[in-house]
Amino acid sequence: MLVDSKYLGEMPQPALTQAQRTALSDTAMIDAAIMLIVSLGPEKTTLKALGEASGYSRGLVTYRFGSKAGLFKAVIKTVSERWLDAFEKAVDDKSGISAILSTAEAYRQFVLRSPKDIRAMHILSYHSVEPGCGHADMVRKVIRAQRDQLAQWVRDGQQQGTVCPNVDPQVFAARFVAYTSGMVWAWMLGTRDIDFEAAHEAFQRQINFELSRQADACHTGTDRQ
Repeated sequence: MLVDSKYLGEMPQPALTQAQRTALSDTAMIDAAIMLIVSLGPEKTTLKALGEASGYSRGLVTYRFGSKAGLFKAVIKTVSERWLDAFEKAVDDKSGISAILSTAEAYRQFVLRSPKDIRAMHILSYHSVEPGCGHADMVRKVIRAQRDQLAQWVRDGQQQGTVCPNVDPQVFAARFVAYTSGMVWAWMLGTRDIDFEAAHEAFQRQINFELSRQADACHTGTDRQ
């Protein structure tokens, strides 16, 4: 016999586990840190300010992140993981040119969908060049991982015969990362004379032309096939 739900009243919600409570508080503190970085900058994003902004005690903030450098590393790690999730869904099982073009498009969408995450990531990335910066190693790790993945896709395409063998995988990967970072930087500055969407479309066309075996360079005597 079914019982009308109105007679059951409010069903009690299961209590959160310690791990779930920790994950929720971490997310809240990271999001608050992103807001502080974007609105105040890295210098004024202190553990004390984070505690006040997130509603948690400074003791808990310090316990979780240890230091300002630890906090910034956690922000970079979190934003990178959010981007990785979007990127993996877009790329799926693609490889070669298709994977690279999907990555470029996924990045464009991530920039437009999560502007605060991207802005905080770039602010911390550029801040990492300062002497003695405590999160520089994390920034280098993220950029190296991006370049390595892009270079691998180029090599995969070359092995499959879809990417021009004259393309240097590492050089292409470095240029890709530099271009996307530069365009986002211009977008962050609000450069009104740059059409971000049009520039992105041109970038994708350039990728396709540069990597494709139909490019002029692949019809020279240096083509290794």
